[in-house]
Amino acid sequence: MEKSRTRKASVGVSLLAIVALTSCVLPSSEPVVVPEPVVLELVPAEVVEEAPVSPEPEASSDPLQERIDEAIAGMDLRTQLAGLMVVTVAGMDPARHREFLDRIPAAGFLLTGSNLVGDTFAIRDLIGAIHQGQDFPLVMAVDQEGSPVARISGDQFPGARVLGATSVEATAEAFLARQQLVDRAGANVNFGIVADVSGGPGAYIHSRSFSMDPIVVAKHVGVALGANVDEVAQTLKHFPGHGMVFADSHRTIASSDLSYDQWLQTHALPFIAGIDSGAELLMTAHIRVPAISKDPATLSDDWLRIAREELGFEGVIITDDLRMLQASGEAAYSDPGTVAVAALAAGNDLLLMAVDPGVDPDLSTYDDVLSALEQAVQEGVVSEEQVRASLARVLTLRERLGTP
Repeated sequence: MEKSRTRKASVGVSLLAIVALTSCVLPSSEPVVVPEPVVLELVPAEVVEEAPVSPEPEASSDPLQERIDEAIAGMDLRTQLAGLMVVTVAGMDPARHREFLDRIPAAGFLLTGSNLVGDTFAIRDLIGAIHQGQDFPLVMAVDQEGSPVARISGDQFPGARVLGATSVEATAEAFLARQQLVDRAGANVNFGIVADVSGGPGAYIHSRSFSMDPIVVAKHVGVALGANVDEVAQTLKHFPGHGMVFADSHRTIASSDLSYDQWLQTHALPFIAGIDSGAELLMTAHIRVPAISKDPATLSDDWLRIAREELGFEGVIITDDLRMLQASGEAAYSDPGTVAVAALAAGNDLLLMAVDPGVDPDLSTYDDVLSALEQAVQEGVVSEEQVRASLARVLTLRERLGTP
């Protein structure tokens, strides 16, 4: 804009100069003679036909993206929303899991104790049978952090609490072996990397955290994420940092008084390291940080915006078990459908919810949740565009996961 003004100004000066010069010329006393008009006989120029210009070749399309777009276009709204759910179905009978998928085509399952009976061969057979007839690999997730949280038997390597006091080489060795164990069992998503900085020995997360020092945690998290096994995705948890609180989030929604700047200089560091190291999933925590949001982080669009826009996470965001919010005692979170809608509206891609088969043997809770999600989209609480965007991220993840 400044260049334009300069250009216009110089033109104006030139015009004034010309006017000034012409005003100094004395008028002639001779009469003005009008010249005879000149007629030009113009010969049309020879027309040269230009060779047609070939259009630039279009960039080759992405076959995976085309496949995902086609898959989503073929789904009704209910099926799309079901594809954003990770659920639990008890037992070692694959027929029961397949029957559930016929009713609710979920993204996959969290494998709990009743699904992990026996050795890796038995678990692998179960997972392989569940996968029959699936267009995309299912999410088959386990919590295999290492002691004290090791769901698949045979994990002989130390957990984060011990590893954080040793070398990063020991962490690399332990997490590579852990990922290989998960792979042998046929699972393909490990909720295994705790990026929480412990607040001290009294903190609930202390026994599962690498350290009370955020820099130490960040180093070990980055190394653990580097211990990759093909077709097994790794997960950072519990964003934005369970170590900010001391209480158990399975029982209450604990609160932290940290400011955003304090968080960014401490508890954020391991998540930054993990995201930079290529984490494919980020699990949110049921904790409050009032300086950032009045909502628990799992239900906070502020926290999820920070993860996406400020930390640059582009993968799949998954909630921690939403049943934990129901168990918090806060009336606002007593209804599973309401909680699931709030989690999706906040920006989570996958909604993880475990159901106790002793309380709900027919798993009808999932039908209620799915109906609530569908109603939320129909009423504009959640946009169809957001559902499709989340589903595209989930299917991109699922396509690269392994199956037995």
